Amino acid sequence: MILNGSPVAGQSFQDEMDESNRQFEEWAISLSEFVKDVRFNEEDVQSLITLWEDFSTIGGEEESEEEEFVDFSTILHDEAYRAWAKSKGINGDMWLKKTMRIIAVMLRSTIEEGNKAEEQFDMKAQLEELEAMRAQIGEEAFQEMKKGIEASAAAMAGLDNAYKHLPAPTDSEKTLLAKYNDQLVNIE
Repeated sequence: MILNGSPVAGQSFQDEMDESNRQFEEWAISLSEFVKDVRFNEEDVQSLITLWEDFSTIGGEEESEEEEFVDFSTILHDEAYRAWAKSKGINGDMWLKKTMRIIAVMLRSTIEEGNKAEEQFDMKAQLEELEAMRAQIGEEAFQEMKKGIEASAAAMAGLDNAYKHLPAPTDSEKTLLAKYNDQLVNIE
């Protein structure tokens, strides 16, 4: 099962943002539950780096342009995934859980860093500055820019609610994420 993150026709922009945030939060809860019983070590990080590109091609023909949140039990029961894991000589269940834990703690760390930057984002001040430029930029541009500022604030609020559900890394996991940061952020 894949949760679709695309907006429903006829929704307002705020409704779309609320729905997207709700789905992301549900996915974060699901991800956290999926990885709750595993921790990763250096061998797991190296395995992810080595196998990610090959793994990411499984089911590639099913991809769409819409944002999707993966249902992990579907992957675990997917025959193509199980055959791939067997061909690599890995335990498919544990590899996916540990890989998803690595991704989850990386995502949490990234969002936490973003929250530090968010503290510098003052929506009220941004809107006041925009209001001062209203006559110069015109009403249409003003409204579009205002929507953009409000959307940014709503997205940050949604991430702030969702990331709290993601697992926090252990000290040893933090060390590994720092050591392999360049390779991990560049996996495609």
